[in-house]
Amino acid sequence: MINLIDKEMKNIIGFRNIYLAGALLFGMSLVGCSDDDNPVLIETTGITLMSDMNTPVTEAALGDFIAIHGTGLAYENIDSILVNDVKVDMLETYSEKDILYMQVPVKLPGVETNKIYIHNSKGVAELPFRALAPNLKLTRMFNEYTKPGDTIMIYGDFFDLYEIDSLNAVVDFNGKTSGVISSSNTYLTAKVPVDVDKNIKVKVRGIKHDVEAVCPGRYYDRELMIMDFDELLPSNPMYVVTDVGDAQRLSGNFLRIDDTAVWSGWWYLAEKGGIKYTDDMLDNYQNYVVKCEFRTANQFIENRIRFCNYVFWDAAPMEWYASDFVLQSYNRWETITLPFVVNRSATYPQNSYYNSFNIRLEIEPTIARNFSFDNIRICRRGD
Repeated sequence: MINLIDKEMKNIIGFRNIYLAGALLFGMSLVGCSDDDNPVLIETTGITLMSDMNTPVTEAALGDFIAIHGTGLAYENIDSILVNDVKVDMLETYSEKDILYMQVPVKLPGVETNKIYIHNSKGVAELPFRALAPNLKLTRMFNEYTKPGDTIMIYGDFFDLYEIDSLNAVVDFNGKTSGVISSSNTYLTAKVPVDVDKNIKVKVRGIKHDVEAVCPGRYYDRELMIMDFDELLPSNPMYVVTDVGDAQRLSGNFLRIDDTAVWSGWWYLAEKGGIKYTDDMLDNYQNYVVKCEFRTANQFIENRIRFCNYVFWDAAPMEWYASDFVLQSYNRWETITLPFVVNRSATYPQNSYYNSFNIRLEIEPTIARNFSFDNIRICRRGD
């Protein structure tokens, strides 16, 4: 998948330098040049990327910087340039020594002809060229357990390109659609249907450009739930909040440790046996992650907060450090992804021993404790 932002950042500095130099030369040329009065026929020999001026190409991504080679390509000899039917801003082009430098416009065409057209009064030069648009991209739901009827936020990329907005897009919850409320290039919001199904994939459909993308994860994911703190409880529910009137409640009971828990250096927050890990999860753990809904008011400080997760007591724990908790906001429930690692015991390497899930918190006494977990589950990476 093509990332326009990465490509632009790699090329923009060099292009700006070329552009500024070209603007200076163009200004000087206006003083004594008479090409405007004597246009010449434009002839082209091919296209290259600006990053590789020796290799001909017939396609490039939207946002890529390209060089068109030939004769008659001086700025003042060109009236207009189109990629398909998308007009190029001439002020954002630069020509030197019969090479025209430009960026492929970041806009979808109304009619795709797979050609570049360069116009002047002598005629039109045409070059075969495909402008490659990236796929509509969805990356995650802010909270996979957003309550039915509430507003969900979905992240992705290229929403502006495909006009994913309140007029031209819907969010599909397993056949039940909801209109987009607001959007930017990288996120949108929509209302979750009140009668929504659970454990479902969520899609975004762009109506105007007939595109669709599936969001990673599942809404109310139940694929391999370890602890939901409602039906699936830890062996010792000491830190499980069961008060239905608790203001922090998300989808039911949840796990919370805060300053009301007497500090002891470390806690076993939750322990549960009989987890039905598959052999693939244990043997190829790198293909899986731990997901949960997480809420905190804590600023995470490296080397002063860590969570240790045991899959088997005789093996070294999987450690979650401060840097593993990638959060967008505090004091809100957010779906986060944490590493899943199966460390083996030299004495007991067989899969049959690895069927527990225990979380231990280690934290310095001077650091505030405010951590809440819900719906701890195992997911295949990228799904």
